[in-house]
Amino acid sequence: MAVNVSESLFEQVLEYLRVRSKASDHIAQNLLKALETVTAESVSVSAVAKSDPDAPSPPQFGQMLFDTWKELADLQVGENCWSYPVMFEDLAETMEISIDDFVRYLATVQIGSLQLIQGRGYNYQVNGQQAASLTFHSAPTLKKAAIPNLTDKKQDSKPSSRVFKVGDRVCVNSNRQQYANHKGVVEQVISVSCRVKLDNGWTAFLPNHCLDLI
Repeated sequence: MAVNVSESLFEQVLEYLRVRSKASDHIAQNLLKALETVTAESVSVSAVAKSDPDAPSPPQFGQMLFDTWKELADLQVGENCWSYPVMFEDLAETMEISIDDFVRYLATVQIGSLQLIQGRGYNYQVNGQQAASLTFHSAPTLKKAAIPNLTDKKQDSKPSSRVFKVGDRVCVNSNRQQYANHKGVVEQVISVSCRVKLDNGWTAFLPNHCLDLI
C-alpha cells in the first residue's frame, strides 16, 4: 500500500527516529534503517530532477559513464580493460561533474554487467549499497541505459571458467603481454578478475583468463 505524506512530515518522522536511535531505541534504529533503504532510490531520482533540470537522463548518463570508464581503464591496462575498477572520484572529475551529482546520477541507471565495488576507505551510498569504485564485466547488457556496442570483444569469445581465491600463487600468461611470465599472489577476487601483487612489487588488476595457477 502506498501512502503519500508531505516532505516536511517525512523529515519530522526521520528526525524523531534519529533521536530515538541515538538513545539506543532498537525499534527506532530498525525503522530508520528500513525507511532510508526503501526510499534511497526514489529520493535520489527525485533529487536529481529537482536540483538540476539540465541533468542527463539515465540513458545519457549511462553512455557517458561507460565511455568515461573505458577511457580511464584503457589508460591503465590497455585494450583488455574489462573488470578493471575505476574510482568514483576519477570518473566524476573526468566527466566534469561534482562527486555528489555523480553518485545521484549513478543511482538512476541500471546497466547489465556494471558492478559497484566497496572500497577499504570512504564509501558512497548508492541505492543502499556502499561503493567507492565501479567496473564493467565484458560487453554490457542493456537495461535502461544506452551503451554503445564495442568492436573489441576478444575476451568475450573465450569466456574463462577459471576460479581463483585470495592467497593463490599465479603466473601471468601471454593473454596480457605487458605482464607475461610475471608471478605473484592473488590479493583480491573481483568477479571474473583478480588483484595480483606481483613479485616485482607492482599491483595489477587482471582478468582470470590472463592468469595460470602455479
